[in-house]
Amino acid sequence: MKYIFWNVRGLANTPSRLALQRLISQNNPDFVFISEPWMDFNDVPSRWLLNLNLKLFAVNNRVNLLPNIWCLCKNNLNLVLLASDSQQVSFSLIEEGKSFTCSVVYASTIYFTRRQLWNSLSMLQNQFALPWSFIGDFNYILGAHEHRGRTNPARGPIQDFQSWTDNNSLIHLHTRGVEFTWSSGRGGGRCTDRRLDRVICNQAWIDLCCSLSITTLIKHTSDHFPILMDFKLLETSSFASQFKFMRMWSMHQDCRQIVQECWNTTIVRCPMFVLNRKLKILKERLKIWNKESFGNVHEFVTSAEQKLQLIQAQIQTNGNSDALLLEEKEAHKVLEEALNRQEWFWQEKAKLNWHLEGDRNTKYFHRIAKIKTSTKTLTSLHDGDQILTDQTLISNHICRESHPHSHL
Repeated sequence: MKYIFWNVRGLANTPSRLALQRLISQNNPDFVFISEPWMDFNDVPSRWLLNLNLKLFAVNNRVNLLPNIWCLCKNNLNLVLLASDSQQVSFSLIEEGKSFTCSVVYASTIYFTRRQLWNSLSMLQNQFALPWSFIGDFNYILGAHEHRGRTNPARGPIQDFQSWTDNNSLIHLHTRGVEFTWSSGRGGGRCTDRRLDRVICNQAWIDLCCSLSITTLIKHTSDHFPILMDFKLLETSSFASQFKFMRMWSMHQDCRQIVQECWNTTIVRCPMFVLNRKLKILKERLKIWNKESFGNVHEFVTSAEQKLQLIQAQIQTNGNSDALLLEEKEAHKVLEEALNRQEWFWQEKAKLNWHLEGDRNTKYFHRIAKIKTSTKTLTSLHDGDQILTDQTLISNHICRESHPHSHL
């Protein structure tokens, strides 16, 4: 499923409509969110909207002022509008039996008015405990690293923005492409660039997705870059698991012996073929050895905990004995080994500095690993003038390009 958000800075002119039409035809989004259209939706040429295969399902409520958020979607989608005010539109959708929610945001440039937005979004999250994403122009930044210019950003609005995301345990998703999504367009030292447009979500949203990418698109006729969110729900795509050498294997005494045995295998061919063949043999041996020696690291921890708990329960019931104390000592060693394996596993998955960033096996590292897994999937690929989004077509294209003469 794809969302496009763009602060278009006016749709009344033909160049802006053509630019938006180009974005839609290239990316085929399910949802298109437009902020600052600067016109009445009824003045949009009906044929132009019909050609895009989109329908208007919501605009934000600004009382006596024209709406400045338009929410469009494909004609076959049915949504439930949850809330709307001068700075956001929130809706829910059920897709493939899974319910999730999105808030389209165009935050006010006024500091105190933005506080009302943070409060209203927090109330909505408390009211609807669902996977939630926020996409839009938040009109402020998280810190000086998201600002480039002569003047320093005000600290108060930054703290408000950070407090809202921290208090609701929200995650700012990495955006591929440009670093700053808005530019003042002024020359020389007067130019100011900021990252105003982004996607934020909760952990439930991350857990819902098997792939997720946020990218900036081409900026034209506006001072904002459009952003594209492309995600797939769990079980909508299946991929063969990728083989990776785990660092925790090298801690085991048998690992070196397995590598040595595979490398001493006699193979007579050219050097590159020999190298390729030995690597394949080693991979298969390591996969089998991993299952036999390591298994599921999480189940290993659970099993070790249960065994230790059982022995300690026996000590409580029957009293201390040399045999039980010895069993308890061995159970402690097994549990410590299991915890170490799990620690190595999550450390490699998250690819973070374990000792500087946190404690053993905290939810933080589980979350980082899940985000990395979701966002590393290849979701689209250029094939000449065509953009491939279907996973089967992408896979076939890569295999065809990797082995151009395989049919000979």
